[in-house]
Amino acid sequence: MPAGAGELRIVVPGYVDPSNSVYWESVIQSGPQVRDVIVNPASGPGAAVSEPYFRLIGALRDAGVRVLGYVSSGHGDRDPAMVTEEIGRWRAWCGVENVFLDEAAAVADQVPTYAGYAATVHEAGGIVVLNPGVIPERSYFEFADAIITFEDPVDSYLKPREHPGWLSTQTHAEVWHIVIGAPQNRLDDVVDRARQLGADEIYITDDVEPNPYDSLPPYWSAKLDAVGQ
Repeated sequence: MPAGAGELRIVVPGYVDPSNSVYWESVIQSGPQVRDVIVNPASGPGAAVSEPYFRLIGALRDAGVRVLGYVSSGHGDRDPAMVTEEIGRWRAWCGVENVFLDEAAAVADQVPTYAGYAATVHEAGGIVVLNPGVIPERSYFEFADAIITFEDPVDSYLKPREHPGWLSTQTHAEVWHIVIGAPQNRLDDVVDRARQLGADEIYITDDVEPNPYDSLPPYWSAKLDAVGQ
């Protein structure tokens, strides 16, 4: 389900319990403009099959949304066997082949570890999305399907800064951005900046730390309109 050239779509870090029907109905009704949703029962797939999450995954897929299973990778410090086991658990329990590796490393010496994770996901027919939250060493773009190169507040996002030219012209992976603490009056500026930087997917919220992902922004509909223009 690749985005078209120059087309900006929405990714949702769906770190919200399935019992929050208002939240999830808004997300589901926005598919397929919402192309990807990251599902996260317990900083990963959890210790047992969750029927509410199983049903949620089905509803998202029915709406044309691609589902990504959350797995923490500890910036490369987590035991690779545990990471690989959770990748397999998502597939075995929920039929989710696509994996979102949070806390991804960005340095060269961790490239082989993450290339191994990507190979495991690809062999099962899924895609792998890495979240270092910064632009990582270039080699990561050779095997990841998408990389979140920005996950920070809006002031930093809109600040003029240099980006390597190869990021938008010579990479295999898509580029995704997460922008937090953005009020509605800066929404258009953020969307314009995302297009200027060649982003493929974005999540924008007015929510802030310590948990900027526990609700949708009050301007959710306006965001759908702005991204869809």
